[in-house]
Amino acid sequence: MAKRQVNRMKYIAAITLTCLIFIGGLWVGSTITNSKINDILSVEQESRLQLENLQLEEELLKDTPCKNPRLLSESLEDLGTKLTYLETQYSKGDQRILDLKKPYTLLEIRHYLALKSMTEKCDKDYTIILFFYSNDPANIKESEEQGFVLDYLRKKYDNVKAYSIDADMDLGIIGVLKDKYGVSIIPSLVIDDKVYAGFHEKEELEQVIENK
Repeated sequence: MAKRQVNRMKYIAAITLTCLIFIGGLWVGSTITNSKINDILSVEQESRLQLENLQLEEELLKDTPCKNPRLLSESLEDLGTKLTYLETQYSKGDQRILDLKKPYTLLEIRHYLALKSMTEKCDKDYTIILFFYSNDPANIKESEEQGFVLDYLRKKYDNVKAYSIDADMDLGIIGVLKDKYGVSIIPSLVIDDKVYAGFHEKEELEQVIENK
């Protein structure tokens, strides 16, 4: 009788422990999911805020564009890092990530146009790069490799500013930019308004930057 009682207690303890582990797993999963959702909302809100901030900054400096050349490069890089992290947590094709990339891309393009204008008006020595990439299986490998090259160049040269544009994103301005520069091959780089179609090694791009 005592043996049966012990076995019953073990059985109950095992069930209780299993339930606790299951409930704990649900709680952890829910906590992680909520954290990811908060990350998404944070990046989206910050992208829209920085876009508005850049528009105001442009308006204030319209008459004296060379007096204060400070733009939002650091904020862009920070947002880009957060967006890349979220892509690893979900997937590059997740609709939430694609929707999140739209305000960020608009911020990038607005920043690109502002920096391009400032460079021309103020004789600043920037090398400005538009990087058209794709996450399509046919193009993703070369696109990622080109992205690594650009990361290297940005770290090596303080005057290199690169903007990564998803060529497949459903935004009218991206189609306008592709038409303007005649971009039909992915990946492609536009460096100071000149198009470099396909993948390019860092040595070739170093020569372009140093010989401009």
